[in-house]
Amino acid sequence: MTLKKVIIGLLIILLFWTVRSLLGPKQDRKIFIAGKKLSVELATTQAQREKGLSGRESLCRGCGLLFVFDQLGIYPFWMRRMYFDIDILWLAGDEIVDITYGAKAPSAKEFDRPKIFYQGKVPIDRVLEVNAGWAEKNNIKIGDKVINRLRVDHK
Repeated sequence: MTLKKVIIGLLIILLFWTVRSLLGPKQDRKIFIAGKKLSVELATTQAQREKGLSGRESLCRGCGLLFVFDQLGIYPFWMRRMYFDIDILWLAGDEIVDITYGAKAPSAKEFDRPKIFYQGKVPIDRVLEVNAGWAEKNNIKIGDKVINRLRVDHK
């Protein structure tokens, strides 16, 4: 009976290890902007970038979603299936080059097909979405640097 429990335990550990290795490391990291710490989730793949914060009821306090692109460009963002307002920080490298304050969640009528798109005024390679009001509350401004020790693998 004891040997059976040991084998079952080892199989459970092996299964857990296999699933964890297949899913890869959790892409949840810390960054700093103007001395303020944020826990960010990464969106590095096309599928992750398309989904964004869609369908989520909220974003935790002090959290954000960092979209990472392979090259500088003008990337439009929409608020499809969003339930809450956000601030959008547009980054070129590790510098904030534009800020959209209080991007509004779509009305019920436009929930699946919002008519408003947001984009930065200059080419960017990263976008950080945070709760509406966070940028103003923390005195975040264009030119602020993002201290980012993330190693991002584009998939």
